Amino acid sequence: MDLKHQQRFFLSAFFLLSGFCFSSWASRIPTIKTNFGYNEAELGTILLFMPISSLVGLPISGWLVSKFDSRIPLSFAFVLLALSIAGVGYSTNTALLIASICLFSFSTRILNISMNTQAIALQKKFEYKINGSFHGLWSTGGIVGVGFSTLLVALDIRMNVHLAIVSVITLLATAYCYRFLLQNDRAPSGNRLILGKPDPYIVYLGLI
Repeated sequence: MDLKHQQRFFLSAFFLLSGFCFSSWASRIPTIKTNFGYNEAELGTILLFMPISSLVGLPISGWLVSKFDSRIPLSFAFVLLALSIAGVGYSTNTALLIASICLFSFSTRILNISMNTQAIALQKKFEYKINGSFHGLWSTGGIVGVGFSTLLVALDIRMNVHLAIVSVITLLATAYCYRFLLQNDRAPSGNRLILGKPDPYIVYLGLI
């Protein structure tokens, strides 16, 4: 396998893994609601922290992929994602659950920006379109995650064990695949974190 196809293969693995992790967490939301005894309003309030954390991570993720090779924040974010998934499974109170959910959403934002930065750079090495396959693999990973979750629920495996397994898979896959990703794709400019007043229409869209 030549270099560009090798890089595509292992970047594809990260897209697949991202979908797998997301669906694994999402499939356990009813379990979280039951375990903590939340009503619909309480659960909705807790889940509201996800878009807030994602918005916080947006400018930081842009700065990271311009400051470093994108594989560095990508791998770092997957490590945080693994920790957050395990944190959700082992949370014993609402505060820990919210912290884990915030970390999950924050790291997901960074890894999504980093993965797509890799995909855009890698696309330039190919004469045909490849980005659609990456997003298709994200969806495939989601289906695999749902199937895996359904199996463990059917086997009456506890949520903390389930999410711990997902966390370990994520850490092992990240440690192995990291070295095969595209390197030296850092942007030559724009590597400063700039905080300012955003365009109001972008704010409205984000809130929606």
